[in-house]
Amino acid sequence: GGQTRPCFVIYIPETRMTVRVPQENVEKCGIRPLLTSRKLKELFKVLSAKSSRRVTGGNWTERCKEIERKINSGSYLELGEVVRDLMRWKKQSGLSFEEAMLLEQASGYLAREVAAVEGIATEAAIDRIRSYVGVQS
Repeated sequence: GGQTRPCFVIYIPETRMTVRVPQENVEKCGIRPLLTSRKLKELFKVLSAKSSRRVTGGNWTERCKEIERKINSGSYLELGEVVRDLMRWKKQSGLSFEEAMLLEQASGYLAREVAAVEGIATEAAIDRIRSYVGVQS
């Protein structure tokens, strides 16, 4: 409409994509600042903690929707819980196709943020996450 609004400009190196988000929409979009060292320690505690028990009965679509909600919540702690649980479930008894795709998405998000905060490669961040979760590739 011809109006100028202040925006956050986010560059995503993996896809070479630039996203502009108006500042007034930042909270609604779930955008938050990168983790601080204190929050990174909290995240590593979550990754090391005991896993949630896997619910095998019931509606699997609802379970996957809940996992997806946690991934998209913008909460680094919920994202950490999803990655921890799915990595451990994968090692114990395997994942459904949908769960495997959600694990790939969630671990990618988490690894890229850990890599950015710590100044390391994404693969090194994945290895670090796996070591806290207690699973190796």
